[in-house]
Amino acid sequence: MRLDRRFSDVRPRHPRGGPDGGRDIEARLNGVRQVFGAIGFVNQATDSNDNKRSAQEKFHSDLEEALKQKPRPEGFVFFTNINLTIGEKEALIQAAKSKGLLYADVFDRERIRIPLDSPDGFGIRVQYLGIPMSQEEQTSFFSRWGDDIQSLIGNGLGQIQQSLNRIHFLQEAALPLAYFGCELELDREYSCSEIGHFRAFAEVFLRNQPDAIAGMMFGSTDNRDRPKARSVSDLHDDSGICGGVSGGQWLKKWNSAAVESLAGIRRDLELELSMSSSGVGLTSIKAIHLQYSFDDLIRLKAAPNLRDIDECWILFILNQRLAEKVSAIHLYANEYKLAEIKAPGFRIDDTPFDPLVPFQYNSAELADPWVRLRPEVASAFSIRFSEQTPKRLFSTQEVGVAQVK
Repeated sequence: MRLDRRFSDVRPRHPRGGPDGGRDIEARLNGVRQVFGAIGFVNQATDSNDNKRSAQEKFHSDLEEALKQKPRPEGFVFFTNINLTIGEKEALIQAAKSKGLLYADVFDRERIRIPLDSPDGFGIRVQYLGIPMSQEEQTSFFSRWGDDIQSLIGNGLGQIQQSLNRIHFLQEAALPLAYFGCELELDREYSCSEIGHFRAFAEVFLRNQPDAIAGMMFGSTDNRDRPKARSVSDLHDDSGICGGVSGGQWLKKWNSAAVESLAGIRRDLELELSMSSSGVGLTSIKAIHLQYSFDDLIRLKAAPNLRDIDECWILFILNQRLAEKVSAIHLYANEYKLAEIKAPGFRIDDTPFDPLVPFQYNSAELADPWVRLRPEVASAFSIRFSEQTPKRLFSTQEVGVAQVK
């Protein structure tokens, strides 16, 4: 019945026997009409008059029983392994319609055989009747169904792998957050002279805030003297990425001030320096890397777990000339890639603001103003583990078992 595309939602009623209310099968005709199906098979059928009379009596008996059911069916289909003449089948159909049914049909042995001997029915024939396919039938079957079978297997295995990946991630999300990083990919490779002065920082606000840690700030900039400069006069003149780079990372922690708004949250948080760095300049650059590392040799201080960055908010604070060159943003944590946002999925917000970055910049550098990178349709980027499963960057290796001699 499933091979006939007119029928849908085909389901057996009592396949192992029992009272069935005049039907062995229930289905929908053309997706709408309720249809009952009944079966009148005869053992060792010979198409004799006795066999035909037995099948016809079964038809009428099941029809009468089906019509007693509530809700009443709109159609009745009868299956038999007895070959009936056209006239005999038509008489049964008319008898059913005279009872008020809108649809009736009879599938005798020859009508059942035709679909079973087609590529659509080869699988049913093998599974339920134990009739093997010939070489020609196998070729015909896989020509008809091969692509669908391969797609079904591939999709099924893919869904299983997705579920395993998510279980694996959720298990590792309970581990300490050792690393949180951002890569600002540029639209092409630039020489150091084309980049010149640059500054790029990320602000992270945690929704889950362990041990009064409200978030982090971390970033990279030029001039290797910048982390130790207490005023602009402490900066040497070797500005620009060619001369040197530096970076810093700070924890955002609560102080005792009252907080009544998001603006207040930024004012009433203290920045606690946890690490700074400096290094030689770069000759060319394709991406700006920003990171916060919690991975001390011994973790004496409290740190978030990987799961604590769920639903966090992220803002990127850059000089405008650099922001105009960013083509994609990549977010990482521990061994996972959390997100990838490509242009035009973000925008430059050039509204004036106080960046609160605890580094010194002179007036010439600030002539290239601070701007913020925001999502195209929101005020801040957000990571939601309920919507996406982060991708593990590499597979774990199993320890080999040494043979005992």
